[in-house]
Amino acid sequence: MIGDVITRIEAEVPELAGRVDGGRAFVDLIRSKKLPAQSVAAYVFPSGMQGGRADAASGVYSQMLTYRTSVVIFVQSFDRTGAAALDKIDQFLMRVIRALAGWAPGDEVGVHRFERGQLIESGAGRLAYQLDFSIDDQLRIIS
Repeated sequence: MIGDVITRIEAEVPELAGRVDGGRAFVDLIRSKKLPAQSVAAYVFPSGMQGGRADAASGVYSQMLTYRTSVVIFVQSFDRTGAAALDKIDQFLMRVIRALAGWAPGDEVGVHRFERGQLIESGAGRLAYQLDFSIDDQLRIIS
């Protein structure tokens, strides 16, 4: 599903086309303690899942699942605090939210919901903001 989310963001947010990567690249970035080379970049990764109510009847086990996905967006600023990027990042945040909210990549039971957004880093001329989404699906096991 992460690859589908990346493709959707790149298609719907032209400024991020070719600038969206997955969780592994994000982990490598954090480990290296570096910032993205581009002035605007995004990273998409799974951020958890939760099981809901389960039902087992006549050889079929079914359970609702909620998958969570996070999108971290970096925007370059030209001051040390990142304040100059605040106006610019609002545009990107809303474009990403609009690209994913109400959309499903496949045959999932639900569509993506926007959960929350938060500033996760500001400094060194960069502003980083995390957007969290969730989508419901159903696990079915036939025995």
